[in-house]
Amino acid sequence: MGGILLISHGRFAEGLKEAAEMLCGECPQLFTACLEVSDSPEAFADKFDSAYEKASAYGEVTVFCDLMGGTPCNVAVQKLMGKEGSRLISGMNVPMLMTFILGNEEQETILFESRNAIEDVLAFVASDIVECEE
Repeated sequence: MGGILLISHGRFAEGLKEAAEMLCGECPQLFTACLEVSDSPEAFADKFDSAYEKASAYGEVTVFCDLMGGTPCNVAVQKLMGKEGSRLISGMNVPMLMTFILGNEEQETILFESRNAIEDVLAFVASDIVECEE
């Protein structure tokens, strides 16, 4: 599977890692780098480098970020441009990460599955209730 690095604003990446490991089991190749309010882009770049180095011990690294165009993503783009064997995927969420951890799917499949996992839960439940009443 290679290394996995989750990067985010605040501690979102750490929470996502915790949730993924709760659902999928321990994942030793999963690392995080979180941009704190007090961090400069340079300070976050140091955190990124440290976490990326740990993740790369597991082979090619896939980096998941919370938001395209945000500081964590922009730092990753700068660090990964021209670096072979790395991927950067934005919009990370639990279904996306689970799909990757459990199936090591191709990038296109991960994105497709993640988009399909988006649901209006209340509308879905309401439609099930209507079907049951009929």
